[in-house]
Amino acid sequence: MSETYGQRGLVNKVFIQDLSQGMLAPLLERVKADTSLDLEIRKDYLNIYYRGGNLLKVSQGSKSGGYSASFETKYEPALKDKLPGKGILSKADAGKWLALFPEMKNAMDLWFGKHRKAERASQQMVVYENNVAPWAGGNDYFIIDIEYDNHIGARFDLVALRWDSKAAVRKLSNKYRPSLAVIEMKTGDGALNGTAGLDEHYQQWEKFFNKEKQVDSFKQEMLNVFKQKHKFGLIPALAKNTNVDKIDGVAPTIEVIFLLANHDPASRKLKNAVDVIAKKQNSGSQKFKISFATATFMGFGLYSQNILSLEEFKAQLDRLDK
Repeated sequence: MSETYGQRGLVNKVFIQDLSQGMLAPLLERVKADTSLDLEIRKDYLNIYYRGGNLLKVSQGSKSGGYSASFETKYEPALKDKLPGKGILSKADAGKWLALFPEMKNAMDLWFGKHRKAERASQQMVVYENNVAPWAGGNDYFIIDIEYDNHIGARFDLVALRWDSKAAVRKLSNKYRPSLAVIEMKTGDGALNGTAGLDEHYQQWEKFFNKEKQVDSFKQEMLNVFKQKHKFGLIPALAKNTNVDKIDGVAPTIEVIFLLANHDPASRKLKNAVDVIAKKQNSGSQKFKISFATATFMGFGLYSQNILSLEEFKAQLDRLDK
């Protein structure tokens, strides 16, 4: 069986219209008004995230129209009897779900108090600080997707579009094309090793970048999702930019970035993990180059000046280790 590429994006024109102005519009407007929420576009369905968890999933319904909606009742099984059914057939139905958002959020707050998911919550904060925050227009990266998975081996915590904040670049002067970046986020030193550590992700990237057709499809897929999110007003940082629709492709090279949060400088776990992947990277056979995101006076804003190459980052760690 041949591989299928392109797992994200809305293709149904009715779905797009309903989200923009129709029966799903109240959900979109709520997300744009509530900065604790994040709407992500999947393949013909939507996830609305809260604290990194799935608050509401909305999928295309039957041929007769409408949409199915669901809340993960693992957060609070008792809420199951309060949910307004699975269908959204009108704006009024969407309103019924919105009326329950406070209770649904509260259930998730209590669940996350017992089941800590710091990395997922941090991912959503990265989305806010680069797409939504008042200062985000000056950032150089905009988040297209979180928890990307095409179900054939490509899994990334975040996918971003690098579009530097220089005026000429934002105007797409001299046939400039933005580039994609895949980002793996690690929160705390306990996440640096093991089955989901830096080396494990490095091995996944090796497999992904060796599949040229998959990489090319991924570029088009993510550019499409970026434009859809912009159209829906989900990237307020670019609300006044009229050049988004003029982007006709992305640059050939995809950046590969580790975003590490809350590293303990007294621990050698990070240095040891970086040394392992540095040996592989320096072999020269890889089709990608690793870099590391560093902070600007704390925070998750992504700026090109603070994306360090592996060599630069390793040198910084060596200095701190002395």
